[in-house]
Amino acid sequence: MARALLAVALAVHLVGIALAAVGELRHREAVARAGALALAAAWLLELATLTAIGLAASAFPLRTGPEYLLVLGWFVLTLHLALWYRSRVRAAALVLPPVAALMVLAGFLLADPPSRTSPLTTQGWFVFHTSIATAGVAALAVSFAMSLLFLVKERALKTKRSLRVLTALPTLEALDRIGFQALLYGFPLLTLGIATGMVYSATVHDHIWIWGAKEIFPVIAWAVFAGLLWARFARGVRGRRSAILAIAGFAFALLTFVGMVR
Repeated sequence: MARALLAVALAVHLVGIALAAVGELRHREAVARAGALALAAAWLLELATLTAIGLAASAFPLRTGPEYLLVLGWFVLTLHLALWYRSRVRAAALVLPPVAALMVLAGFLLADPPSRTSPLTTQGWFVFHTSIATAGVAALAVSFAMSLLFLVKERALKTKRSLRVLTALPTLEALDRIGFQALLYGFPLLTLGIATGMVYSATVHDHIWIWGAKEIFPVIAWAVFAGLLWARFARGVRGRRSAILAIAGFAFALLTFVGMVR
């Protein structure tokens, strides 16, 4: 049931992406709103899927790599809808829904067959750790999206290209500001996720560090984002360099998934 529901959610999600892109790029308000409604429907369907998975396993759906991707994709779509409806950051529709769809699609294709749930994955500390870490990466996805749009717009302005997408984008200053605000939310959550992960590892494995991808890549991502924050506060780094670092940090954060798929 959950797999069939997820297939429907993905189909609706893809329709929403197409409508939102056409609406934003061609300045068709009705189409853009239809895209937003389709994405909201996909959000509900993905939430229903996660609920079905959790009920079937009697556990929070963050036990495996594919489940992590499903929840992360849902979180990213949640933040996009919040930006679209509340903050009116319409340009996010060009990046965040596709990123979320790729995560959900990967979770769908790599889904594990039903298996017995380990008691360790139902413990409150494990659920708190994985939830906080996932929320942090989702917030950093917003920083990634704004940074990517910043680089696209900056490049087009420098080369004096007349791209239709430019009229749909906020100013460079606004893209930089929104991306930085997302970083200020995502970095503390990522930090807390890493710290709680170490506590969980010490509880389960009797030591706080394991040399695996899901331990190494989050720390590398944390170091990149910590360096970015230092550069912005201490050196006044803005714009292109800040955007490149944000994109690199998010890429390392996503590589955590490598260590979660066995």
